[in-house]
Amino acid sequence: MIDLPPEQVIEERLLECGLNPSGFTVKYEDYLQSIEITIKPEASATSDKFGCIHKAVDLEIVTFSDQKMDEDFRDFTMELSRPKILEDARQSLEKIGKLEGFPVRSAFANDKQDAEALEVHCGLGKGEAIKGKGNSLIFFPEDFGSTDYDAFYGKYSCLLTAASYATASGEWSGFYFVGNEGYSTEEDRK
Repeated sequence: MIDLPPEQVIEERLLECGLNPSGFTVKYEDYLQSIEITIKPEASATSDKFGCIHKAVDLEIVTFSDQKMDEDFRDFTMELSRPKILEDARQSLEKIGKLEGFPVRSAFANDKQDAEALEVHCGLGKGEAIKGKGNSLIFFPEDFGSTDYDAFYGKYSCLLTAASYATASGEWSGFYFVGNEGYSTEEDRK
């Protein structure tokens, strides 16, 4: 029995999903330290193939060149992982004594006020780490570039867990991290 390279195994699985081989690439990327699968419209991928694609690529990185399809696939995978993220976050909050009294979104006029309540709940000041921008919340603490990982983690781990819990429970829909820039079209950059 011959062991195939993981890239070739993924390619074969994607072909079994019905994708056109001229429309996707499977390549190990050093900068990601992972295999990246790029799927173009020519692959004839459709949303009804998302389950097969997800299973075919396992935990590797998938990028659709079509922004809408990429967003739809990310939403699909988020829905698959939502129960585990929610349970992991719930257990973590319970373990550190922060599940009781957890701020509920419906008690606040907007996401920004809810985020401020989560910051206070986790021992931070209002607006210390989460900034509002339009309808989005952005994790951007003043000490973002800290090289003291242990201190940074100790200070923000509760808040990040609480944000995961709020996002996975569906209470927040637009929570981002500085540095997580979405794909932009040429028109967006003008």
